[in-house]
Amino acid sequence: MGDLLNLEYKQQIIIENSCYEVLSMLKFIEGSSYWIEYILKKENDGQMYYLDVEPIGKCALHKMVNEKYNIELEIHYNGKLYGLFQKGNAKIQTYFGYTDVSLNEQVEYYEYICGNNLFTIEKWKNQLEISEGKYINKNKIKIKKTNEDNFRI
Repeated sequence: MGDLLNLEYKQQIIIENSCYEVLSMLKFIEGSSYWIEYILKKENDGQMYYLDVEPIGKCALHKMVNEKYNIELEIHYNGKLYGLFQKGNAKIQTYFGYTDVSLNEQVEYYEYICGNNLFTIEKWKNQLEISEGKYINKNKIKIKKTNEDNFRI
């Protein structure tokens, strides 16, 4: 698990048989806890994804949604009903790569779940970022070594 918390710029990882490249990392802190969010580019179509990794081993893969949603207790999206699971305020402790955040920048977040699926709303200054995705078993994520033919779990 420690390796997933220490991915590097341009490093490649395999998630459920798709290859992604790490473009940036944000480390969020909230109270005494933290999590890492990587911005990834999917190799086969160039789409941007986010991989959230918590030290306890919880991982989630999600991508941006172009629709607008209000912060509610429940969200209807893509035929599913998501319930508010957690919300909070965090700040950026450190980052690298392509990103438009600054150190100590604050974010208000809302995480909704429906089974293994998640829907998130992040409120940054005057901008909302909305994404949807799912929780991923950390065993389904492989980190590419420097030797192109080998991967480690």
